[in-house]
Amino acid sequence: MKQFVQSLVLALVISLVTTPSSAQSLFNAAGMGLPVEAIDGRARALGNLGIGLWGSGLLPGDPAAAGMFIAPTAVIVGQPSWVDYDHESGNSGSIQGNRFPLLGVGYPAFSGMFTVSLSSFLDQHYKSQRSSQLHLRGEESEVTDFFEQDGSIGSLNLGYSRPLGTSAALGFNFGRYTGSVLRRLERDFGTVSLPEILESYQTSSRWTYSGTSLTGGMAVNLGGVARVAASVTWSGDLNATASDENQGMDRSFSMPMQYRLGTSIVLAPGLMITASAVQADWADIEGDLDTPTTVGSTSNIGVGVELSRASLFGLAVPIRFGYRTGKLPFSLGSSVATERILSAGLGLSFSEVEDIVLGGADLAIERGRRSDSVLREEFWRATISLRVSGY
Repeated sequence: MKQFVQSLVLALVISLVTTPSSAQSLFNAAGMGLPVEAIDGRARALGNLGIGLWGSGLLPGDPAAAGMFIAPTAVIVGQPSWVDYDHESGNSGSIQGNRFPLLGVGYPAFSGMFTVSLSSFLDQHYKSQRSSQLHLRGEESEVTDFFEQDGSIGSLNLGYSRPLGTSAALGFNFGRYTGSVLRRLERDFGTVSLPEILESYQTSSRWTYSGTSLTGGMAVNLGGVARVAASVTWSGDLNATASDENQGMDRSFSMPMQYRLGTSIVLAPGLMITASAVQADWADIEGDLDTPTTVGSTSNIGVGVELSRASLFGLAVPIRFGYRTGKLPFSLGSSVATERILSAGLGLSFSEVEDIVLGGADLAIERGRRSDSVLREEFWRATISLRVSGY
């Protein structure tokens, strides 16, 4: 029975003859899920990957940046998306999803800044459905298989950063991975007229995730016109513990080192450009997966420009544009999945004192494409973040 269940789940995932809902991508079905960056609306609009961005201080991938802040700060981020997909099987359709990738708070103490954040890491939610013909007692009968995976992995991060003089800062985050996933499989025999033999088959399993990570980084301001930042994230194994009623077993997954580098440069008053890069090699996790998945190294870059002199009704309304490109760690096909995104957005500063935004909102709109050898997605994604600072 266990082998039957594994084979059926594998067939559903590979075929992707789907009727998904409340998901942000069908690539969630590959490997461990779809990576989610814990960044705000400003970074999204600028194509930034969460590091080296002048004026941002609560991004988990850039722990040193918080040391450049002097006031208590909080941020919350929401992110809806709309996706159109096309699979090589001829199946196509659309899906929609929502998530909250970042909630963070920072407070100055002991000559530095303490931060607490809850951030997204991997999105694992998707549904699939497949109809097939089953040969029973000399007759062909239609059966329908339903598979649903509902879950995600997030990280609770505790951090501290401290300025070094007036132009540099060091910081670190200690993270604890948390989350769960529920898998449910059902085979519906429909109108098959053998009720005494065949009944709808259902099974479900739940795993809870745990693990630790440590991120260390440094940021340097160069003459008030540029910022350069770098960070490294180490993660221990990600452990999946099966609930007592599961047919499945406990699992352990090797997490990669993640390297980030970013910079922002002020070219002229009101004109800033930014560039960032992230690299992680997921190859070691391939042997931990129970489905044949193409696993690779992610190398992502992003560039953007911000025009901050724009205003509306006397309020500062910076305008932003960005582009990012890179690879996804997991693919449903034989080739590595790639992602390309064009973005634009604006900010609204309700209150600002000496370049410190005491209250504001940021909006980003992205148009992107993900693709591998069997699946193509085109999507719109909005990111809205609210931030407040002050004593």
